Amino acid sequence: MSVLIDQRSRFIIQGITGNVGRFSARDMRQNGTAVVGGVSAVKREDEVEGIPVFPDVRAAWAVTGAGASVVYVPAASALDHVIEAIEAGIKLVVYPGDGLPVRDAIEMRAAAKANGAVLIGPNTPGLISPGKAKAGFMPSFCYTPGSLGVISRSGSLSYEACFRLTNAGLGQTTVIGIGGDAVKGLSAAEALELLHTDPETQAIVYLGEIGGGDEYAVAAYAARHGAKPVAALIVGRQAPAGKKMGHAGALIGSHADSHSAKMKALLKAGVHATGTVTELVPAVGAALNEISLLRGKAARAAAA
Repeated sequence: MSVLIDQRSRFIIQGITGNVGRFSARDMRQNGTAVVGGVSAVKREDEVEGIPVFPDVRAAWAVTGAGASVVYVPAASALDHVIEAIEAGIKLVVYPGDGLPVRDAIEMRAAAKANGAVLIGPNTPGLISPGKAKAGFMPSFCYTPGSLGVISRSGSLSYEACFRLTNAGLGQTTVIGIGGDAVKGLSAAEALELLHTDPETQAIVYLGEIGGGDEYAVAAYAARHGAKPVAALIVGRQAPAGKKMGHAGALIGSHADSHSAKMKALLKAGVHATGTVTELVPAVGAALNEISLLRGKAARAAAA
């Protein structure tokens, strides 16, 4: 079973009558996702791509029993739509949009926690369990089934990294885009716990950058007893201090936010970390080799 989604996950798409919603409905279905309904309070259409459209989330949930939603609405109205889904009983909400006010992100996260839901986003391509289901707009050809759990702050970096892993024969269980904003619905630490408890995930790949504290959560996880092997790619080595680099959260405000400080912490914790995408596959290979060494050690201990 995958960490958050698999063939049994039933999705609705909020904003399905928009161009992105229509595209995503087709794309998600083509990749095995059960899209069972859509929501639109603006355009009155009975169906989109053969998917029934409802006026609100509660109506969609009552008919379809969906447990997950992808929300394609502008940032200005995103808070209302995300909270509508959470309060209607949806337990997995993916909001890919960027430009979300920090206060709205804080309220979204608080609502999800209070209602026992998981929020992915903002500023994320979503998540995918290759060969099973996807919730978002990432290019599916970059991914293939396997044993690596991937966490990424950057959408484009996850496409590039996973494409390289796929071409090297290193498949993925679930790839989670936690997003590049400072306030995230699902943090790196929380995503790590999901992958840690997933029996299909043997090793974890973390794709991070300058700014924020997520990389230190990865280091703390890797240093603890019983952690799964971790490989990491941290970008932003040439980023100047005080200048935002692409993502709202990718900003060096102190030495702790810098590339060098994060690499030092990760390497000290035993993470197979690199700052170059071309070195990612060897780093992941080293993490997987660590599994073989641990299994060999356990076998020798059992035979002794």
